[in-house]
Amino acid sequence: MSYRILTLADIPKYLASLKEMQNIFSDFNNLEVEEVGDGNLNYVYLIKNSKNTQETVVLKQAVPYLRVVGESWPLNRERMTIEIMALQKEIELCPEHVPEVYYGSHEMSLVIMENLSSHKVLRGEIMQGKVFLNFAEHITTFMAVVLFKTSDLYLDHQTKKEMVSKYINYDLCKITEDFVFTTPYEKHETNVYNPELTEVDLNFIQQDRELKIAVAEMKFKFMNNAESLLHGDLHTGSIMVNENQTYVIDPEFAFYGPMGFDIGAVIGNLLMSYFSHEHRQKLLGREPYVYRKWLLNTIESVWIKFAEKFEALWIEEQLSNPQLAWNYPEGEQHFKVLRERFIARLFSDTVGFAACKMMRRILGLAKVADIAEIQDLEERARIERMTLKLGKKMVIERDSIKDIAKVLNLAKELSPLV
Repeated sequence: MSYRILTLADIPKYLASLKEMQNIFSDFNNLEVEEVGDGNLNYVYLIKNSKNTQETVVLKQAVPYLRVVGESWPLNRERMTIEIMALQKEIELCPEHVPEVYYGSHEMSLVIMENLSSHKVLRGEIMQGKVFLNFAEHITTFMAVVLFKTSDLYLDHQTKKEMVSKYINYDLCKITEDFVFTTPYEKHETNVYNPELTEVDLNFIQQDRELKIAVAEMKFKFMNNAESLLHGDLHTGSIMVNENQTYVIDPEFAFYGPMGFDIGAVIGNLLMSYFSHEHRQKLLGREPYVYRKWLLNTIESVWIKFAEKFEALWIEEQLSNPQLAWNYPEGEQHFKVLRERFIARLFSDTVGFAACKMMRRILGLAKVADIAEIQDLEERARIERMTLKLGKKMVIERDSIKDIAKVLNLAKELSPLV
């Protein structure tokens, strides 16, 4: 079937033509189709049988341009091929945290998957001050398993290099290179600023030579360190949760890159939530301390649990696979030093990438609703300045920040818990 952009009216007939959908829907005459996508890239539709609402799927289709801009910004549809492959690989490795995929079409640039109808997007839930006690446990399992088992620490050299070549994601990597590591740090027409930010605020980032060098170093790592299969955009808007489950969605930015980029994205988004709730908890009629303390504890757990699980996977593989390239004849003591140095370097990368993700959300094109939807622009600017100060210090001093407690202390210096 040749490519065409599906409309709301097209979708029921299209689904009826797929044998994979015969096991999902008992009939196709009562399908309700609703466009629900709020992203920048693709169209997303929620489809359900009005006679039996348990019969439901989500359909996501890529269009040959950047949806948020229109046809004036062409974009290769191959990003959907990457997303389908990434979902399939994540399901293979960590099925408990990835929605089930029912059908994927490279020709039509679409995927049909499980509707997580009993889950909500984590960002929106955090903005409402909701607590998810299992989140850190779940997201660290997902990251540790996927990052470890797609790396040279687990795969043989040929399989790893074949994987790297499969996931070359030209267009979306270029978007990240531009909008995370380049344009926010210069005067650029795509940047969007809160009007309450002053020229001094902008120059604090955009005219700082040491900062720009540090960000350039992070950009080089992003472009060249093909360590593991990354989700590539693992913010709180790409995670769906309820009290008992956590699912990672939307891996359209997937590619082989530095492990710390995904971990840093999660931590950076939670730090921005921490700052935002100095204001948001008051809007909710609460004292800010309790919820913001949970956010800090969650950030701490994300790094500590990830590091523990990642190292445990590495040790297990070392013991079970004596042919592993890292199995040095000198024994466990040498291997322990290797692990410690590797994880210390990974933490430095995590801190640096978290910083870049935070700063770009304040100065660049795409914002986070946690901060951007604060209606009082002066209050929003005050929180944005905290975010920029922390991001700047983190990326410049990333190699001297030795543990997650230091990051949290820096955040509390700018925005005290009490």
